Amino acid sequence: MNMSSRYLLLVAFLFSGCGKNPPAQAQEAPQQIVLLPAKEIPEQDPVEPGSDLSVALALNRTMADTVEQVLPTVVVIRTESTQYYVDWYGRLLREAQRPVGQGSGVIIHEQGYVLTNNHVLQGGERIEVVMQDEQVYEAELVGRNVQTDIAVLKLKTEEEMSFPAIQAGDSDRIRVGEMVLAIGSPFSLSSTVTQGVISQKGRSEANLPIVDFIQTSAAINPGNSGGPLVDLHGRLIGINTMIRTGGPNNVGSIGIGFAVPSNLALKVAELLISGAEPEDLPFLGVVMRDTRSGVLLTRIVDESPAAEAGLKDGDIIRAINGRRIRYSGDLASFVRLSDPGDTLEVEILRDEKTILLSVMPRLMRPEAE
Repeated sequence: MNMSSRYLLLVAFLFSGCGKNPPAQAQEAPQQIVLLPAKEIPEQDPVEPGSDLSVALALNRTMADTVEQVLPTVVVIRTESTQYYVDWYGRLLREAQRPVGQGSGVIIHEQGYVLTNNHVLQGGERIEVVMQDEQVYEAELVGRNVQTDIAVLKLKTEEEMSFPAIQAGDSDRIRVGEMVLAIGSPFSLSSTVTQGVISQKGRSEANLPIVDFIQTSAAINPGNSGGPLVDLHGRLIGINTMIRTGGPNNVGSIGIGFAVPSNLALKVAELLISGAEPEDLPFLGVVMRDTRSGVLLTRIVDESPAAEAGLKDGDIIRAINGRRIRYSGDLASFVRLSDPGDTLEVEILRDEKTILLSVMPRLMRPEAE
């Protein structure tokens, strides 16, 4: 057999197998995949009542309902300020720029009053408030309180309008371990919701004279400032204010955030809206620290309400108006939430003896600081 014959025989052999089906016994039926249309998927899978899963699903629905309720009251706050670049001789080097800052806020009254942090507005000459529906309003500053880092804005409208307002909670009644939600605009991501717990109460932080911050594990990041911390009922229990970070190169959340208690924030807001002086807060005039027995007074400010009432260095405050005082934050909150002219019955421990004194806090003017 010559070479050409061998080539033709090889080609014929190869083509003889093309197009033929494998033996019937070796053929496999094609696998069919049936996808259930979304409209036929039940809204709720059957869950045994009282099971762990049913409890978890109920909690899940509760949190989603709470967010749906609160979101319309949460706003984005943008600020603009004019900045000029000049040389050593005061000559303008380039045109004015308007850098923009951003934070969060929450509507506390249907007339358009917005509660936020004072530091969110620092340096701002023009303030814009962005609603959840992307509607933008200009806002005017009603007032600010540096001590508590609280400020109030009023939305500008051409005609009288009614806005959705958050429900006020009682920050004194919340307990460590309760679940909470933080809502705001971290890193310009509006309507961001994070979940955590109340880690502790009565915290002091940074240089603010507040010693009753709420500490939470809910993630708070730059841009969250001024946004609400709410309970599972959707009630305002704090204004998210600051965080601790992992260092100068890590400005994100590490699960340690702080919020101004709602009772204090709303008290300040009422003062500001009513036209009171920005620093008009009741004060006692003491330096204190926590002990196992109560709040130890380490120094009494001269000519302060505490000095006038007869309080002395070394006294331990154990109760006010019959309410047990465990931490310095409890004492500070109690005093700040009192009204000018209120008389507080203070129970102190002095030389191992229990003594009752009447103290009348008064407003803290700038010269009293």
